[in-house]
Amino acid sequence: MRRSLTTVFVTLLAVAAGSAHAVNALMFAGNISQAEFPALSAINKIDRFTFDWDVTADRELPNLDDFEVLWIGQGELCENAYFLTEVGEQAILDFVDSGGVCISVGQDTDGGRPCETGWFPGTMLGVERGGVESFDITGEAAVGDMFTVPNAVEAAHHDDTWTDLDPNFILLSTINNGADISVGLFEHGRGTYIVTGIENEDAANVAVNLPLMENIMLYAANLIATQDVEARGKLAVSWGEVKSDR
Repeated sequence: MRRSLTTVFVTLLAVAAGSAHAVNALMFAGNISQAEFPALSAINKIDRFTFDWDVTADRELPNLDDFEVLWIGQGELCENAYFLTEVGEQAILDFVDSGGVCISVGQDTDGGRPCETGWFPGTMLGVERGGVESFDITGEAAVGDMFTVPNAVEAAHHDDTWTDLDPNFILLSTINNGADISVGLFEHGRGTYIVTGIENEDAANVAVNLPLMENIMLYAANLIATQDVEARGKLAVSWGEVKSDR
């Protein structure tokens, strides 16, 4: 009998918890908002993980192979226009397909122009929303410690986000009565997208969101560590199999 999502997810994290791990993380930022990188780059150790940060404003995102986590900063994809080249889009797709974790935060959507999704392999629709700080945690087993470790998170600042979601999303939290993403997971190849609707336009937004941002980084690091365990043949369950238990 196939194990439940809860059993498999807990097993993955337990096996991954055995050793220290250094995570190479890249933030795509500097063209629009300047507030995120100083806060993120100060996150250099959580639990057994250390984080080595770099930052780029290059919209073609070269050298992603040097990193395990990509954090797409506020407005870097869309802010009154769409900025990525086809080269940049493909770089992100290939990065996740080969095992990377891509984290995206708020991207501007206007009423007549939803943010484009060429960087993402599934379907979702950018939607214009007003500011929202409350969110609802779903009952998905994959929620794990996302909202409790290392910080108990009860609020985060959201704005424009994503709706009309691909059925392969695993939603960890939602806003607007379940209609829109707060935090969601999407598998692509060997890697995972962590798509969020949090907005970090200024230092005040970042201060509100930093506890959740730290939790997201720990969650991403656990995914990376789990992939390393699988690659060494110590656990024959992939994240794709976790999803198929749903």
